[in-house]
Amino acid sequence: MVYKIIEIVGKSDKGFKEAAQDAVEVASRTIKAIQWVEIVNFGMTVKNDKIAEYQARTKIAFEVKPD
Repeated sequence: MVYKIIEIVGKSDKGFKEAAQDAVEVASRTIKAIQWVEIVNFGMTVKNDKIAEYQARTKIAFEVKPD
């Protein structure tokens, strides 16, 4: 098998788990057969001294199938 890996940043105003889930859900709209996801790092944006958004940078792997 051959896999392709892409990086996607998921976002949420609730938490890191939801941000990672966002990345998978958005990727799965156009990518079929996602095999695994790796969290590269987490980040946050801050506005007015409060956390405004959680971010999860992910590597998403899926199988490349020959025609």
